[in-house]
Formats: sequence, C-alpha cells, structure tokens
Amino acid sequence: MSSGTILILYVSVGQGHRKAALAIQYALRAEDPFLKVACLDLLEIWPAWVGGLFTGLYRRLVHLAPRLWNSVYDHRQVKEGLNRPLQFLSRFSRRRVKLLLEELDPDTVVCTQAIPSILAADCKRSLNLNYSLVAVPTDFRAHRYWIDDQVDLYLLPSEESGTQLVGDGVGIDRVRVTGIPVHPEFSRQLDPLVLKEKYGLSPVEQIILLMGGGDGTVSLERLILALDGRRERFQIVALSGRNLRQHAHLKRLQSQLSHHFQVFGFIESVDELMAVADVIVTKPGGLTTAEALAKKLPMVLIDPLPGQEELNAEFLERNGAAIQASDEKAAVELVVKVLQNDNLRLRMIKSMEMIRRPDAARQAAEDIIKLVP
Repeated sequence: MSSGTILILYVSVGQGHRKAALAIQYALRAEDPFLKVACLDLLEIWPAWVGGLFTGLYRRLVHLAPRLWNSVYDHRQVKEGLNRPLQFLSRFSRRRVKLLLEELDPDTVVCTQAIPSILAADCKRSLNLNYSLVAVPTDFRAHRYWIDDQVDLYLLPSEESGTQLVGDGVGIDRVRVTGIPVHPEFSRQLDPLVLKEKYGLSPVEQIILLMGGGDGTVSLERLILALDGRRERFQIVALSGRNLRQHAHLKRLQSQLSHHFQVFGFIESVDELMAVADVIVTKPGGLTTAEALAKKLPMVLIDPLPGQEELNAEFLERNGAAIQASDEKAAVELVVKVLQNDNLRLRMIKSMEMIRRPDAARQAAEDIIKLVP
C-alpha cells in the first residue's frame, strides 16, 4: 500500500477526457485505498474568459474549418508551425500550473488530454519539478502533440498507437498498451429483461441506441424521423446529452412517431442502455466507442469530427467493429442491415474481441501505482 499522491488532469472539451479521468481515479482508489487521488479540470485554474476562448476557438475551428483542423491535428509541419502558440500557452499557464503542483505536491501526474500533458511536461522541464508524468490518450491514435521527453509513461489505446509512437521516436520502455480507460461498470453483467422494464422498453423488439455526444452537439431529429419511416419493427432510444433544447424538442416529437421511442438527457447509466441495445448509432468519440466495445455493441458511426474522430472511425471500421455511414439515409440502411443480418452482427461482435479492453482502467491504475514511491 502507498501513501503517495496522484493528480489527474484533463480539459473538459467534450466529456470523454473527463470520463477517462474519473475511470482512472475510481480504479486507483479500488487498487489502493491509501492513495491520495485528486482529479481536476484544468479549465478551473484559468480565468473564465480563457476557458471560454479555448473551448470556443476549438469548436469554431472544428465546425467552421474542419479541413484546417484536420491538418493541424496530426501534420508534422503544421505542428512545428504551432510551436510558438504552444510555447505562449505554456508561459501563460506556467505560474498557475506551478502553484497547483506546489499546493498538491503530487508524486505522479496523469493527463487524459494533450494540453494538460504539454503544460505538465513544461513545468517539469522548466521548473525542475520532480514527479512522474503519465500520458493517457483517449483516441485510438495518439497524435504527435503527446510526444515529449518529459513523459515517463504512455498508456495507449491500441497496439497500432504503440507502434506509431515508437516509430515517432518514443522509447519502447515508455510505452504500455492498456486501452482507453472506461469505467468498470461497463464490465458488469446485467439482466437485459430487468433493464428493459426499468426504462419502459418492450422485451421483444430490437433496440437502436442513438447518441449525440455528452454535450448533445449532434442533431438527432432527422435520423429519428428517417428510422421511423421504416416498416421494420424496432425501438429507438436517444440520448440528447446536456443539450436541453434538443431534449425538449425530442420529447415533443415522441407522440408523433409510429415506433416506440424513448429520449433521455445526460445520464450516468449509459452502460445499462448499451446492455439492452442491439446496435448503436454514434459519433466516433474515443470514450463512447471504447464503452461500446466493452459492451460488445455493434456500431454505426456518423458525423465524425475531422482529425481524431475520423481516425477513430477508420480504426474501428478497419478492425471490423463498426460501419461508417456517409449521411442519415446511409445510417438507416446500415442500422437495418445490422439488425436483420445475424451473421454480420456476430462478425462485428467477434471482431471486437480483438481490440476491446474493458479492463483498461484497472490496468492503467496498476501501471500508474508502480511509479508512485
């Protein structure tokens, strides 16, 4: 048992980085209750206007200039061109991050997003602080912004990402493939009939789960209407996330549909809905798709963000765990195909066995604890 201190840092752009951080925190406490584990959104130490500027610029770049973001995401020359703004960000944040690190005095810093990793590496280097730094990418490919000689250990999502980082010059002794950390609840064995009754669902009709992201950024209405236009019988369950406007709109839509339809906002029991679903339609975010892999739930992928989500979709499709749809019409056709074709669905589930890592959080916790004195 250890009495060390571990600090987990993330930035709440989307929900995936936060969920990964909380999964690691839970697993660390389960492995060693004597550890002091703090989990912090780095936006909390910046002035509100900085957080708003940071998240606003990111969202505008992704949605209004997706090709530019795609090139920024993982292009070596563009990365070099962004060294100056990254250095500015480090200098701007150095004092605040230094005060945080001095106050908490962690033995190990774990980062589930690249910006905290960059800042923690900068403080370790420039201020000669003594802690182990662990980087935990939450997409199936780790882009080059993660690479820093101050990172002691990379806990990576896939064998491919490990090969990639080693090829980019990271020592193999600093690389461990553990998977994207999902909460241990996604490994629970649940009774589907009990859950269907709990959520007001028919025990006999197949279930399509639609997810619009934790922040509800994906509009689900057209997809729901397109699914409702099919003659096949199935149930539709939609998660609208924190988008209260979309949730209210979909609630009003409920009475107009011929198929049984349930809509939920942001809920913590996503694992239960994944346990009863026969197929999920979702954006290819790293955490959501890792959770679906843990539940062996076939995926139809829509609306990938340029950069990380496009690479996630390519990885999952290439490995047979998902099918990517070009638009709502294609998504509906693919969903029906997966529901009707037992062989296809079973092939997808079998393919998931090769890349799923439902125990990633516990494995990450074990490796992190080894670094704690």
